[in-house]
Amino acid sequence: MTGSSLYPELPEELGGFRPRRLIRLVGPGVIIASVTIGSGELVWASRSGAIFAYGMLWCFFYGGIFKAVQVYTASRHFTLTGEHPLESWKGLPGPGRCFPLLVVLPALGLMPIAFSTIPETLAGYIHRLSGVSLEGDPVGPWEWFEFCSNGWATLVLVACLLLAVFSSYTVVERISLIVLALLVGLVTLAVLVLGPDLSEVLRGLLIPRVDEYPEWCRGTDEFRDRSPWLEVSLYLTAVGGGAYDYIGYIGMSREKGWGLAGRGSVSREDLEKVSADRDEVRRARRWTRAPLIDAIGSFACVILVTLLFAMLGAMVLYSQQAVPVENDLLGQQEKFLTTLHPQLKWVYRGGVFLAFIGTLYGAFEVYQHTCRESLSVVAPRTFTRIGSGRLKVLVIGYCAVGGLTLTWLPANMAGDIVGRLTLGSLVSGAATCGLWCFAMLWVDQTRLPQPLRMRWPLRALTMLAGTAMTVLGAISIYKYFA
Repeated sequence: MTGSSLYPELPEELGGFRPRRLIRLVGPGVIIASVTIGSGELVWASRSGAIFAYGMLWCFFYGGIFKAVQVYTASRHFTLTGEHPLESWKGLPGPGRCFPLLVVLPALGLMPIAFSTIPETLAGYIHRLSGVSLEGDPVGPWEWFEFCSNGWATLVLVACLLLAVFSSYTVVERISLIVLALLVGLVTLAVLVLGPDLSEVLRGLLIPRVDEYPEWCRGTDEFRDRSPWLEVSLYLTAVGGGAYDYIGYIGMSREKGWGLAGRGSVSREDLEKVSADRDEVRRARRWTRAPLIDAIGSFACVILVTLLFAMLGAMVLYSQQAVPVENDLLGQQEKFLTTLHPQLKWVYRGGVFLAFIGTLYGAFEVYQHTCRESLSVVAPRTFTRIGSGRLKVLVIGYCAVGGLTLTWLPANMAGDIVGRLTLGSLVSGAATCGLWCFAMLWVDQTRLPQPLRMRWPLRALTMLAGTAMTVLGAISIYKYFA
């Protein structure tokens, strides 16, 4: 803070729109992008193309845009007020902490699902590559394939746990960036070589529709009694994550020091004083460029990569009726690169391993911030007693033990991978993200003076995002229980 100014001096990166400087501002969004690229793009985007061809591209396109708006409005609020949205939401009409609890409790409860389904997805792929028989006698309450996959999943989760505890991920992270960049480059090349039907791409991208499953798909056990709306719920959550990710995402901007983020909450009176000073208002609004650049950069990458995998699913898998399903969610996608050259399967395999390891490690980081922000609002005394150091250990332990428990519970008790992810997407997916947008509109009006509030285009876009995600989420929930 300088002189009588409420907001700190602007860094040179925010002095103008120079790409080289602006790219230095990208922060938490990179981690969110890395967390979602594993299961989101490789599995669910490919699955959508394999089932619906180009028909569900709109899900990823609009879902990514709406979530970018959701995240930016929250991060913008934190930058201008120094107050995490969870804290501001305590002032919403109704019982105190009602809405924060509505967002926080499902988020905390769903964390172990991620730490079971992600290792299990990779484990099934590892088992198929290992050469170990896919068929065998049951082992206790587990079928042979399930037992072997659980063992591989345990190894994957323990390896990522050790990386998270000892913070030795730097080398893996750098290698991951190189291999994943190569993978994405080759996927882009594959799309260009195969040549998608551009008219169908545009139709699927811009016109929302939910088709029935193809006839050949409806005859399988997995889809016979499954509503297509549950696939919509999965896809909407796959692109960019869910509300449980974004609580931590916003909290991570404390470390970037954007505006007042991480510097402590300021009163409405202080903000009113700022609004009377044109220079201060200009400085405050320039600070909001930082979260804007971060959100646009990260979600643009997520949307682009997701659409590429969805298009390859449509071009390569749809005609072969090769859908990524429960015990083989990653194997079919090798065809995306082997259509260019058979030996490119090794690039795909390396990319898969590093993407999923990065997803798990990144999830440990994000969820630590999710728990820190959640507990500081809904249970501040408990948070104070625990402290940040112990909280990190507790969060890692909770995620790891919870993930292993769900992994080793027999499938008839814990549900399969798709079932658990579907439940998570319903509880903390589109509908919760939509309500989040409405909550941001409310705090923007009540917490900020007029000169610092959202301008009408952003308000309109936030209202559209909130309405669309709430409605889509509500329909999916209805279909699930119906």
